[in-house]
Amino acid sequence: MSSDDERPPVFDGPYGPVRDINEPFEDAPSLVEILEDIKAKQEPKIKGQLDPEQFHGEHYICLDAAHAESGRFRAYRFMGRFVLDYIWNSDYTENVLKSIFMMCLNYAMNGAEAMNIAANHFIFLLTARHLDYELAVHFKNVKKMDSSMAETILTRFEIVDQSNKSKERPSICEESFVIDVTAIESGLQRKKLAGKGRTTNYEVPYNISNGSTYNLANNDNFCLFRAFEWLRMKHVLQQQRFSDYKRNERRQQSDITTLCQACGINMNLPFYSIEEYGEKIQAYYDQHHPGMFRLFCFGTFGKMKPLWKSEVTVYQQELCVLFTEGESGQAGHFNPIKSIGRLFGTKTNYCFGTFESRECFEHHAKVIKVTIKKGDKEVKIEKSVCKSSKKCVDCGVIYRAMLQDKERGHVCGHKFCRVCLGFHAPRECYIPYRPKKKTEKRIIFFDFECTTDFQPDPEIARFKHQVNFCYAHVTCTCCIEKGIWNQALQQKCGICGDYRTYAWAPFDFYNTEVERRFRVDDPLAAFTKWLLQFETETLGLGSNERGKKRKCPTRGRNNVAGFFDDEAYDDEGSDDNDAENNYMLGFDEGGEKPRSVKTYAYAHAGSRYDHVLIFGEMLRMGVRPHLVRQGNHLLEMKAHKKGAITTTIFRDSYKLIPLKLASFVKTFGLNINGVENKKYFPHKFNKAANYGNVLDTLPPLEDYSPGSHFPEERMKLEKWHADNINTRFDLREIIADYCKTDVQILVHGVLKMRELFMAETMHDLTDSITIPSACMKYFVALSHQDNERIAIVPHLGYEKRGKQSTIARKYLKWRAEEEMRDNGWTLRFIESPGGEYKYGNYSLDGMMERPGMAKNLAIEVQGCYWHACPNCFPDEEAIVGGGETAGAIRARDAKRIKQIARDFEVEIIWECHLMRMLEEDPAMKAFFDNTPDSGPIEFRDAFFGGRTGPDCLAMGIMKPNGEKLNRSIKIKDFNSLYPSRNMFTKYPTGHPILLKMDNDVEWTKPEHMVDNDGIAIEGIIKCFVVPPRHCLFDIPVIPVRMNNRTLFMLCRRCSEMYPKGLVDPDYNCPHFEDHERGFSTTITHIELEAALRVGYRVTRVFSAYVWRHACDWSDSLFHSYLFKFLKIKEEASGYPTKCLEDGITEEERKKRQQQHIDNCYAKSKVRLEAARIKPNPGLRYIAKLCLNSLWGRFALRNRLTKTEIVDNDADLGKLQIL
Repeated sequence: MSSDDERPPVFDGPYGPVRDINEPFEDAPSLVEILEDIKAKQEPKIKGQLDPEQFHGEHYICLDAAHAESGRFRAYRFMGRFVLDYIWNSDYTENVLKSIFMMCLNYAMNGAEAMNIAANHFIFLLTARHLDYELAVHFKNVKKMDSSMAETILTRFEIVDQSNKSKERPSICEESFVIDVTAIESGLQRKKLAGKGRTTNYEVPYNISNGSTYNLANNDNFCLFRAFEWLRMKHVLQQQRFSDYKRNERRQQSDITTLCQACGINMNLPFYSIEEYGEKIQAYYDQHHPGMFRLFCFGTFGKMKPLWKSEVTVYQQELCVLFTEGESGQAGHFNPIKSIGRLFGTKTNYCFGTFESRECFEHHAKVIKVTIKKGDKEVKIEKSVCKSSKKCVDCGVIYRAMLQDKERGHVCGHKFCRVCLGFHAPRECYIPYRPKKKTEKRIIFFDFECTTDFQPDPEIARFKHQVNFCYAHVTCTCCIEKGIWNQALQQKCGICGDYRTYAWAPFDFYNTEVERRFRVDDPLAAFTKWLLQFETETLGLGSNERGKKRKCPTRGRNNVAGFFDDEAYDDEGSDDNDAENNYMLGFDEGGEKPRSVKTYAYAHAGSRYDHVLIFGEMLRMGVRPHLVRQGNHLLEMKAHKKGAITTTIFRDSYKLIPLKLASFVKTFGLNINGVENKKYFPHKFNKAANYGNVLDTLPPLEDYSPGSHFPEERMKLEKWHADNINTRFDLREIIADYCKTDVQILVHGVLKMRELFMAETMHDLTDSITIPSACMKYFVALSHQDNERIAIVPHLGYEKRGKQSTIARKYLKWRAEEEMRDNGWTLRFIESPGGEYKYGNYSLDGMMERPGMAKNLAIEVQGCYWHACPNCFPDEEAIVGGGETAGAIRARDAKRIKQIARDFEVEIIWECHLMRMLEEDPAMKAFFDNTPDSGPIEFRDAFFGGRTGPDCLAMGIMKPNGEKLNRSIKIKDFNSLYPSRNMFTKYPTGHPILLKMDNDVEWTKPEHMVDNDGIAIEGIIKCFVVPPRHCLFDIPVIPVRMNNRTLFMLCRRCSEMYPKGLVDPDYNCPHFEDHERGFSTTITHIELEAALRVGYRVTRVFSAYVWRHACDWSDSLFHSYLFKFLKIKEEASGYPTKCLEDGITEEERKKRQQQHIDNCYAKSKVRLEAARIKPNPGLRYIAKLCLNSLWGRFALRNRLTKTEIVDNDADLGKLQIL
């Protein structure tokens, strides 16, 4: 099967579901066989098959079971196939499913314990025949198995099963399913600071000031408690009494014993860590000295930041101890600090105050003499860290001089930004322009042909695609510039090697010309290894030679100032043409020395077919690629240079040229020797059994899959098949010719596209993954030339407001109105003037000011899942809130509530209680229903995209009796709609100002859109809109998202009443109140102005982002870009038909042509050149593609998941703690 086939490929997984229990399954491969296959792919070690009968239940049967363990990942894996013996009522089914889930989880945990694996991270996977994707649930920090884990899985299971039923598929319970549980020991926990007694001659590192600590010479293990008790007594006792206390060993021991007993601390332990016992000491001091002390712990590593501190926020005195690490990983020691100001106060010269120790300072100040080569001369310079790193005398920031802005140097307040990779103030992030230096690259075009008749599992109607032919074409940027990319190499190229074309097949073929062919049993494995090891195997480069980086020669038109900053290429200084070196390496006199460059491999539609096959083979080889995915499409797959592996980047040519391969020849006017167009191939006839089967006629038409073609293409296929039915057919020769033809078309098409794009933009198309990315790079270059700057919106927006749910906001708003009406009390919350009340490091959800009361009221609205509601999750070990145990979440919240309760009376409102209140209080529910969402502005909420719909479903031009009506049906199209609108629209380019209005307004005209100061609002507005009862042309203009749909509605309540829509010509809306018909929306001021003109009203404005300064707006942002490609498109389209009519005079023809040029200028301000107006399908296609591809780059989503492949326990642990 070809990669250009339009049908989506079907892939086999490592295992699959089996058929119904009533059908035979004796021939099904066991899970041990499947796991053995995984073993060959360098996955966990196989332990063996398990007896499935031990997993049978009362109403379910285990068909197969196996397990595996991996010492490398500290993981244990259990896999089992289950089927319910019959279907019964849903409640009973839920109990059985939960029992299966818990049985699998418990078995995985017990198996891990048997392997001495302390598993605390579980990955639960469930797959079935009709599932589009596997059901995956993760559990982190698990200390004990709990029934809530099965409840969580069952909830996800029911959602997926319901979705399956909505697609008219059978329920998952009606067939067998596979459960895969992996138990992992999660590491990477922070090392505890543990201390015990030490001898008196223990040395403190010299970077700590002498006399800054008390020297505890205790012989017991209580230095942690003794240190804090010394400091407490220093503040509690008078100076003379404290001096006596320091010498009174008996009293010290008595105080330590009292402290440990009060805190419930075992006094027989070998050491005590501050992370484990620090908070207990803090609680003891809070009980005896409320609000007085807070505990800190510093280290001897020169760090000014404490290693640990207690959670107290309100205190008067700091109690600070110094932790010194022990030798060879043993427990360290705690000393009380006399004065924190003296701790790191060692005085020396200016630089030493910056470094950790004197040795560190001497290393930075050391001057090293280095000899560097500048041209043909060697120059000696002096280098030191102190010369490259500076400290600002104004702001105290240490910075690397070479990393700062070369023009401005260090600027106080400017920090490095990981988004734009530059230095700027916090609110000055803009899209940067950094021209990419031209580099040489190797480009390989390839295509696979696959058999589709192999069925790995006889039980499952799924077939595996196996590559049985591969063809590749190798070229490079140097050969492209020389114009020899399509010619056989007369001498060896240092990048391409000896040959231009290669082929891999399990059979011989003779009629298709290929320079280098390989007969192999597995073409996929052979090609993947050849591609990844191209430089070591084909070019013969060693690892030491491949490590050298070379600069690229600049030739021809690509060396353009402002776009490429290449340095001059010195042929004399290069050893590429060294005849002696070439002779020693076995090259001809004119040959080139091999060079190490990146390899770019292209296949058409490879992201969803060819690259997927190679991805599996790379994993089998033990190569870990880096992936850039878009859904199931592998946009980019990169194998990094390692050992014999060449840096190889796989990309999809379809993302650069979104056309069928069959359209390349016509679109670009390709002239390929012996190729007129893409050929037809019988993919269903491509079977190993037919290799030696030579037919006198073509295979049947059904083998060509005529049903996969559009009607017009199908007619062409049928005609071709009928005309050539008597043609001799040899599968081995036909498949080779077909695959080679596809690659030839691909090579010519991509390089033609690259040539045309580079001629117009001076940018290499192959530097980008997709065509929108290439367009964006060119647009940024043009914007830089036009001095336009485009702001980058922060990831979480500009509004620094608390993260509160919609229901919490509505409750606090309702509570504020209730308390004000009943008691006259004011509630301060996120939407009130001043925002949330700050108490120490905490922000209170609500703070009620109650004059005359002993304390004000703090209100905390907590979600049951994220805060572990004790009623909903009574088990302390239940996993909730993103993978933590309920006990851990409640303990953390209890500390916060305890501190707040010192100064406030605390009221906690749980989500479940709030839902019961809504059920019992109709007035409260009505308030919630009628209160619009007034949360922070999300920019993406204003982005809906275009929508189309028919004004009527049918229109006829004939009467029933056949008489023609006086009407006609016409199709009108907007020419270049997106470009024309964007050319004449003003766009904001700077950063906005946030207006927090939250006012009742009455906007009915665009002139009413002003803020509190009477200044017109231009930007993005969040407001409450009331649509008219009848809209102009019956077309609503403001969209809203509801029930996972985008609706253009005139009444919100009607849309809620009919979530699936309604067709009723006689329907009349019964709602008249604004709160029933209106809705909250985020919208641009341009769209809102258009809505107000057709009868919409705005009754409340919550907030707005405005660009008030004229310099923040640009009416020519896209002019240069659009002028460029609109001009190319119109010129490449040629003159219209009326200018080419026969029978008109030459004078009339020129007049019409000039009129066409004038009309284009009048409408689009684009001046065409008469000499360049001639049909050019390829250039026109590029222009049209660039005009329509740029805009989506401004709406990229930044909350997508990332795929990470790990092959070691350390990398896996990093992912587990995220």
